[in-house]
Amino acid sequence: MRILGFPVQIRPGFVLFMLLIVVVNGQPMGYWLAGSVTVFTLVHELGHAVAARRTGATASISLDFLAGYASFTPTRVLTRGERASIALAGPGIQIVLGVAALLVMGVNPLSHDDFASDYSSLAIWWAGPMIGLFNLIPVLPLDGGTIAGEIIDVFKPGRGRAVMARVSPPATAVAFVLMVLIEDLRPLAAFAAILLVLQMQLVSSRTPVRRVHADAEDLAWKSGRPGMLVPPQVTSPWWEAHQLLNTGRDEAAVAVILDDLAGRRAGQWWPPHAATPAQLEPLVERVVARLPEPHQNDRTQSAAVLVDVLRRTGRPEVAARYGSRVFALSRSGQVAILVALCTATLGDDENAAQWLTVAARSDAEPTLLLSTLASAPEFARLRERPEIVDLMQHLNSAG
Repeated sequence: MRILGFPVQIRPGFVLFMLLIVVVNGQPMGYWLAGSVTVFTLVHELGHAVAARRTGATASISLDFLAGYASFTPTRVLTRGERASIALAGPGIQIVLGVAALLVMGVNPLSHDDFASDYSSLAIWWAGPMIGLFNLIPVLPLDGGTIAGEIIDVFKPGRGRAVMARVSPPATAVAFVLMVLIEDLRPLAAFAAILLVLQMQLVSSRTPVRRVHADAEDLAWKSGRPGMLVPPQVTSPWWEAHQLLNTGRDEAAVAVILDDLAGRRAGQWWPPHAATPAQLEPLVERVVARLPEPHQNDRTQSAAVLVDVLRRTGRPEVAARYGSRVFALSRSGQVAILVALCTATLGDDENAAQWLTVAARSDAEPTLLLSTLASAPEFARLRERPEIVDLMQHLNSAG
């Protein structure tokens, strides 16, 4: 289904949620509330999508259990103001249209006796302006948390989202307890509970941390704003440096990469797999000029990511030389695989085959090595070599 040109997907979870609203609230309030929530959730997400399209981004909408989502893919780097305006557009249009609907009905949205006098006006009051205002509370994953993250980002470039990810769950938990204890706030406790559920889904045992971490990093490169991370997870130094570079802080951007290579940066991060070569190139150009000699105490993962980034930005020779020096210190199978890819790209099949053999004899994960051998186009010619055929058979049997 398409609305205003945007693809809209209604998942079974959203239908289940509407049915739950009907069951809990009874008739006729349940029907009015479910209908109002459906309309205003769609209006909310359309607000995000339209605002994103105005920046040149493409967008799509998905309605699921407890929430709706508008995902968008920018065609250029968005400014903080543009990202904040996209976040604000959803609750903003929801509040405005909700208030407008009440006024058209002759209902004063500020008078409890007025809007609570009828099921229809009460449902619209809750689903429109109230949920819209609730969405502006400055905690993630609400839009208010995104806006707050962009504001923090002005003072701590590239760190706003991470700061909000740390403070949001405890802040929501405290608010929930207060709402339960204070009688006048008790009706709002259900909303805080739903918000806690959304936050805890990220750390639920049903959702692998590895997947959440990867999705958050990938979202940063695709949309300009990271997903929610759970400490000690952080966005990659490449994303942080990319953000700094976009604000004209070239030296600080290079320093982030060099500090991470030297192990002076805390936190666990996912590689920038979703970054395009065009996004990485301006940063790589500056880092290459100051590429440090690998050291025994350097982070092997960070060095491996650097080798991969060099390869992806069209520098296989530089990547192979640097990776060779890193491997001499770390004996990392991951690095050996990357060097093999680089040397194969350069047309040196003999050397690439030797690196693959070295990778198999080091700590390379057999499944990773086999899948790379079987799928990487750089290894197409190597897959016909007898020693590589034997190696793949060995890896397959070992797996």
